[in-house]
This record gives sequence, C-alpha cells and structure tokens, in this order.
Amino acid sequence: MILIFWQGFGFLVALIVFGCSLIANLIFNEEAGPGYYDHHKWPFAVSLIVSAVLCWFLGDYLRNRPGRIVIDKKTGKEFTLNKKHTLFLIPVHYWAPILLVCAVILFGVEFFH
Repeated sequence: MILIFWQGFGFLVALIVFGCSLIANLIFNEEAGPGYYDHHKWPFAVSLIVSAVLCWFLGDYLRNRPGRIVIDKKTGKEFTLNKKHTLFLIPVHYWAPILLVCAVILFGVEFFH
C-alpha cells in the first residue's frame, strides 16, 4: 500500500504531474493516432519536463512567500513561522530536478530500446 502524504500545497506536485501527463496523452493520441502515447515513452518524458518547470516555479513562489511573524509572550522575541510545502517529505521545488532526471531516464530508455 502506498501512503501519500504532504504538507501545505505539496499535493500539487502530484496534480501537476497527473494533469500534464493527461494533457500530453490527449494531444499525442490526437495528433499521432490512438495508442501513440501508450507505446512511446518520450511523450511522457516531455510531460515530466513541463511538470518540472511548473513545480520549480510553484515551489519557488511558495518558498519565497513571507511567513507569519509571532511574538513569544515570555521573552518578547519575534520569530517567523514558515509553512512547509512537501510531498513525501521533499519540498515542492526539489521535485523539479527529480522529474527532470526521470525524463532523461525515459528518453534514454526510448532511445536505446
């Protein structure tokens, strides 16, 4: 059983990958014929590259959002609370290189197959 867990907006990584893959499936099957997406790995690799770009910009945006400033009542010191946005304990912006590596592997499998 696979347990999917996230913090904050980390679940958007899975939605982005699924959405880009679905759009790529529809486009490639429409343009190249039914079943093309299923029989070739490179269209999925292209969708992973697009997903990586989207995850990088989303992660960068989420990481750079200002945190909430909180004042400790006892000490009077201020500190900032930043919310984490992770999927499987990996921050959203780190999913971009992971998806790019997966895309390169798929291109290699397609090329050497």
